[in-house]
Amino acid sequence: MRAVDLVVAEGVGRRFGRVVALRDVWLRVEAGSCLLLAGPNGAGKTTLLRVLATALRPTAGRAWVCGYDVVSQGFRVREVCAYLGTAAGVYAALTGWENLCFAADLCGRPRAVARELLARVGLEAVAHRAVSTYSLGMRRRLALARVFLQEPRVLLLDEPFVGLDEPGARLVEELVREVKGRDGAVVLATHERERARRMCDAVAVLDSGTLVEHTPSALGAGSGRPLRHTDRGGVAGVAP
Repeated sequence: MRAVDLVVAEGVGRRFGRVVALRDVWLRVEAGSCLLLAGPNGAGKTTLLRVLATALRPTAGRAWVCGYDVVSQGFRVREVCAYLGTAAGVYAALTGWENLCFAADLCGRPRAVARELLARVGLEAVAHRAVSTYSLGMRRRLALARVFLQEPRVLLLDEPFVGLDEPGARLVEELVREVKGRDGAVVLATHERERARRMCDAVAVLDSGTLVEHTPSALGAGSGRPLRHTDRGGVAGVAP
């Protein structure tokens, strides 16, 4: 029996005026797996993640997250999906504690969990300081705590290791393992190849907005897309 596809893109395109950022992208990500989005700067990785997160509307094609259409059912997508981009996305005027309490209230989680997560990400000692006084790495840790709190079914990560030290980077790996362990799905864009090897089960390579390479599980059986397989010892080697 085929595993459930939690993330599906069918012919997704995105234009910014005359600039084509994504062109006819097809992929599937199964439950319990992590897909690496690889490719050079400007390849379209962030644009694709933002489309899946409902932050951008596709100008062609369709995409679904947990069966919900990212355009017509965006609210439902945001209920089951968490997106962590290069910006931490936390409220600088609030304290770390206030940020997580606000997130806990939105998610219907007890505030005691927020306290536990502040300790887990190493921010317990600065929990009552304004986030405006935090370093970049501390803000990233707070953003990770918020995602842990959400317990998403689908996790979208765009360069999640930026600004993090080694213990902080290990928190990202823990987060990915937890989502996969709940039979969720992760889509990860990173240039950290060794970490990607440890976390990812498949790889899709974008170049100039086009999906040019993939491992078999990246698109799934029956997709019908004429893309070639690759095993050049680079990022494509993450697939088992």
